[in-house]
Amino acid sequence: MKIINSTFATLVLVLATSTLLGQTFTSHIDLPYAGNTNPRQMLDIHVPNNQTAPTPLIVWIHGGGWQNGNKTLGQNSFQLRYARNGYAVASLNYRLSSEAIFPAQAHDTKAAIRWLRANAATYNIDPTRIGVWGSSAGGHLAALLGTSNDVVDLEGSLGVTSQPSRVQAVVDWYGPTDFLLMDTQGQAQGCGPGGHNQATSPESLLVGCQIQTCPTAVQRANPMAYYTPDDPPFFIQHGSVDCAVPNAQSGILNSLMTANGHDVVFQTLIGAGHGGPQFSAEANLLIVDAFWAAKLRDTVNPLISSVRTFYKSVDVQSLRAGSLGRFYRFEITGVNTLAVAKAFVNGVERNVEIAGNDKVGIYGFPGRVPATGEVTIQLKTAAGRFSNVIRTPILSNN
Repeated sequence: MKIINSTFATLVLVLATSTLLGQTFTSHIDLPYAGNTNPRQMLDIHVPNNQTAPTPLIVWIHGGGWQNGNKTLGQNSFQLRYARNGYAVASLNYRLSSEAIFPAQAHDTKAAIRWLRANAATYNIDPTRIGVWGSSAGGHLAALLGTSNDVVDLEGSLGVTSQPSRVQAVVDWYGPTDFLLMDTQGQAQGCGPGGHNQATSPESLLVGCQIQTCPTAVQRANPMAYYTPDDPPFFIQHGSVDCAVPNAQSGILNSLMTANGHDVVFQTLIGAGHGGPQFSAEANLLIVDAFWAAKLRDTVNPLISSVRTFYKSVDVQSLRAGSLGRFYRFEITGVNTLAVAKAFVNGVERNVEIAGNDKVGIYGFPGRVPATGEVTIQLKTAAGRFSNVIRTPILSNN
C-alpha cells in the first residue's frame, strides 16, 4: 500500500509489476483526481519502470455514449502497449450523464489533466508532454480537451486548480462533434434513422435536453466551437460505415482544421464500423505509434507556470486600466522556455529575451491597457508548439 499526495490521505493500491512483450511497468489504481471519493472521478496510471528521464503521458478516455464504460484496462489491452514502450498511460473515469449533465464531463477530464500535471514528479511524468486519446464518447472528450485549451468556461473548479489543463497531442477515434447534424449525416451515409434527435438519445441525455430544442447547449459541447490555431496536433480515425457516429462527424472537424492549416491527419478506415478490430489491429496501431512518437515523444512543448509584471522596473501584481502598454515588462517562468521564439500578449506577437534558464522576458504591447478584463500571455517555439495561456489581471481605475 502507498499514500499518494492528495487533499486528504488516500490509500492507493499498487499492483504487482506487469510485463508483456516489452519493459515492465507498475500500475497505480483508483487515484482520486477531484478531491473526493466518487469512483467516477478516479483514474489509474501505469508507469514504466527504470526510466531515468520523465516520460510522456498518454491519457485514455473510455467511450460508452457518456452513459457507461469504465477506466479498467486489461493486461492485454492495446493501450498498455505504450506503458511497455516508455510512455506512462493513464485511464480515467468521468461522471456519466445519469449522474451529471454536460459540462460535468469536461470539468472531470480537465481536472484529471490538472491533477496528473500536479503529481508529475511522483509518477515520473513530463508535464509538458501529455496526450489524450479516446474512442466514441471518449473521442469527443479527447477532441474537446484538445480544442478547449485555456477556455475558462469549461475548466470548472474541481481538485487541483493551480495547473493548466492544456494537452499537447490528441488521438480522436470516431468521436462525435456537432450533435445536431448526426441524423442528417447518418441518412446521407445510408444508415437510416439514427435517433440522435430523440429526447432519449445519448446526446440529448448528455446535454440535458432534446438536442434540436436547445442548440446553445449543444454548441457548448461541440469541440469545433472552441477551435483556435494554437490547438495541439490531431490524429483522427473513423470507420467508413459507422452508423452510430457518422463518418462525417470527424470529417467536419478535419475540414475546419485543414482550412486553417492545422497540424491534423484524418483517416477513414474503409469497411470499419463503430470501432472494432480494424482500429486495434497491429498495422493500425503502428500508425498511431508514429503519431505519438512524432508529436509527443520527440517534441518540446513550453509550459508557463507563473508571470511577474513590471511597470517601469517596479514589480506590480496587475496592470492598470488605460496605462501605456509599452511601459510594462513581463517575466515568464516555465518549462522548456529556452525553445521559445515568440510570445503573444493579448494576441499581439512580441519578441522574447532569455532572462534565465527557466525564464523569458517580454516587453509590453502596443497601445493602452484595456479598461476591463485581463491580459493574456502565450509562448510559441520555433517548431510551432504553443504553451498554455496565462492571465494577469487589469486593475480598474474606478
